[in-house]
Amino acid sequence: MDIISHLSDDLLLRILSFVPTKDVVATSLLSKRWECLWTSVSKLGYDDSYHHTGDYKNFSQFVYRSLLSNKAPVLDKLHLKLGPDCPFIDVELWINIALSRRVRELEIDLFSKEESFNLPNSLYTSETLEILTLISCVLVNVPSSVCLPSLKTLKLDRVDYTDNDTLPRLLSGCPNLEVLFVERHVGDETTDSIVVAPSLQRLTMLDTHSGTCGRFVVDVPSLKHLEITDSVAYVDLRRMENMPVLEKACVWITSSGVTQEFLKALTSVHRLSLSLSLSEVMMHPSGMTFNQLVHLDLYTLTEGWWDLLTCMLQDSPKLRFLRLSNNKLTSESKETPIGWRQPSSVPECLLSSLEAFVWIGYNGRQGDREIAIYLLKNTACLKTATFSPDSTDLGEKYQMLKVLASVATISASSQLLFD
Repeated sequence: MDIISHLSDDLLLRILSFVPTKDVVATSLLSKRWECLWTSVSKLGYDDSYHHTGDYKNFSQFVYRSLLSNKAPVLDKLHLKLGPDCPFIDVELWINIALSRRVRELEIDLFSKEESFNLPNSLYTSETLEILTLISCVLVNVPSSVCLPSLKTLKLDRVDYTDNDTLPRLLSGCPNLEVLFVERHVGDETTDSIVVAPSLQRLTMLDTHSGTCGRFVVDVPSLKHLEITDSVAYVDLRRMENMPVLEKACVWITSSGVTQEFLKALTSVHRLSLSLSLSEVMMHPSGMTFNQLVHLDLYTLTEGWWDLLTCMLQDSPKLRFLRLSNNKLTSESKETPIGWRQPSSVPECLLSSLEAFVWIGYNGRQGDREIAIYLLKNTACLKTATFSPDSTDLGEKYQMLKVLASVATISASSQLLFD
């Protein structure tokens, strides 16, 4: 205890900011110096499942006492994780106290057996709020006037919205927003997902439960990182556009049906992960080019992934790394068709740029062999080709290796690796 007591107050406060608030308050009993030190800690967190065992009154009194006693110049963070015993009137008061203390980061995680908690209007006009995280039983009911000039990060995790205009109205009042996370849930009755945010740099949108088929519009000219997981086909009203500086994208769409316009929105990307079916779309040449794409991960669990592979090889002249993988989902990889249609001519990336190729979950079936052999024979700059079979049978793995090792590669310096 003597060593800790010799540390400066600033260093002690920094250490205490990583300690649960209940334990921070308990340090007031250590000595006279510690009696008031806890009141200057700028990060507070309250979890009613952690702080009390069935006695909500004591928990509520603790929150009010510690929150009102806090004397930090600015409240850096308030985290509320509350269960069904917590009255909404308390939640609203605690949020308003934090807002009056010019809170910078606010995280609200609620569980309610009945209705969702309606956020106070004062939250939508905070001048200091930089990070806002809303989880579960929270109703986003945005007033006509929204102004969150400091907000950089917004996370909306399985929350409810008043109507289809709620999210666009909220984003319109966040002129400096850089990070947006939106996850829909099965009870979400709104159908539209519209994101128009000029300053946004990172976007994550997850919608694997709701199955909604409304408008999906993404217009984000400054976006650098994109992640989309969806269970709805991207046709007609579901559009992505205006992403000229996109660097990295991960797209997993479980329903078939993706338009050429959707793929064209991704053509500026540098690193791309794809899990989607394009069997119908690939029947018609697109003429699009992924001029900046150097790294491609393609998941082999959707029907027609082989057509997508052909398309991406033809349209990615600067591709340097290719990985095929069945690790995204748990289901078996679908068989590639007998008589896989090779590209009409050897893609430019195979002749001049592709250096590394990895196949995770290689099964050695006829369609797999055709693709693997084609890549080994035609990749002029290949340095390493790594195959990681699903099979654990040593005999099967040896036969796969024997077939691949017999291929005469165009690259004299290539290495064949077998995990």
